[in-house]
Amino acid sequence: MRHLIRLSTAVAAMAVSVPVLAQDSQLGSIYASNGTGFGAQALGIAPGRNIVSLYGTVDMAINYIRAGSQSQVRMQSGNVWTSKFGIYGQEDLGQGWTTFFRLESGFAADTGAVQDSKSFFNRASYIGMHSRNYGQLVLGRQYTSIGSAAIGADPFLANGHESVHTYLLTTSGLGGAANTDAVARLNQTIRYISPRILNVSLDASLSFKGDRSVGTSMHAKTLSANYSDGATMVGVGYGQSYCDPAITGSCTSTDAAAPTLRTDTWIVSALHDFGAFVGQAAWLRFDPKAPGAHTADLYTVGAQRMVGRNFFRIGLAYRHTTADQNYAYGGTVGVDHFLSKRTALYARVSVLKNGPKSSLIYDYDTTNVPVSAGNTVSDASIGMYHNF
Repeated sequence: MRHLIRLSTAVAAMAVSVPVLAQDSQLGSIYASNGTGFGAQALGIAPGRNIVSLYGTVDMAINYIRAGSQSQVRMQSGNVWTSKFGIYGQEDLGQGWTTFFRLESGFAADTGAVQDSKSFFNRASYIGMHSRNYGQLVLGRQYTSIGSAAIGADPFLANGHESVHTYLLTTSGLGGAANTDAVARLNQTIRYISPRILNVSLDASLSFKGDRSVGTSMHAKTLSANYSDGATMVGVGYGQSYCDPAITGSCTSTDAAAPTLRTDTWIVSALHDFGAFVGQAAWLRFDPKAPGAHTADLYTVGAQRMVGRNFFRIGLAYRHTTADQNYAYGGTVGVDHFLSKRTALYARVSVLKNGPKSSLIYDYDTTNVPVSAGNTVSDASIGMYHNF
């Protein structure tokens, strides 16, 4: 379940290639709305300023879920934005150079427990240098370059509870020690994003394993190219990853050779501001290279629209694998009603339909209902959040 928790927000480094957006456009309004949820300066540094900021989110919801003949009503934390707190700082070094850092920890607002007992700053722990002429270099725990792309491909930003995209973005049933680590938040990661030239930037990352006793010392390496002109964004990315025995849930196979088995990951995504709404589409592939392993393709489409104080969005996704009858599809619809810039009420409704040999779960929690092959999972949440 590890990737379901990790894929819940974006990272600061993704913003180097984001162009200036018109605030009265749909895309500009959506970025402004999301900016408070991501955290201080998560969509880019503030040039020429020295900052130290404490930020965070408290997000709570009442949820109903049903799979097969079983159902649950429960309280959940983080159904739009992960409940979290963080510290961001930056220093202007002059001549267009800025150094910055981020420490961010997730927690369960309904219990007060930390999200990850093994990593206090589980969501971000990095330091970096930014130059308007030379790009940005970041060192530490952060998303890979195509991990940020996978989040941006989903209107719900790959939320860990309420996003069909998140639960279909999996290597379940593929075999061959397949892993999703190339689109994850990883330890010991070096990431570089180039300046935009003719609206195009390159984004590369290299991550090292914590346990290097078997196989290569490399955990993942990724590369993406991104085009942005203020109304249209197109990205293409590729990654290679090996599971890391040092991380719980990374090596799901019992095969001792699992850390030596590679998974290739591909992503192509596009987003465009049509004026009345923002539309987007993406294709992602997990391709484990072990003999006999299966391949999974994920196709997603979505739309987003701001209307006054209301933020509407919809995401549809279909997962196809080369394993017979192992497929799934579904959708999520939602609305956020803003009471202020930082506080909103929200509703989410989702349906995930499993094929005859698929048993993917949805909205994972310790109180989750069991899902059998072929089950349809229905889910609804009503809640509120405050970003500070």
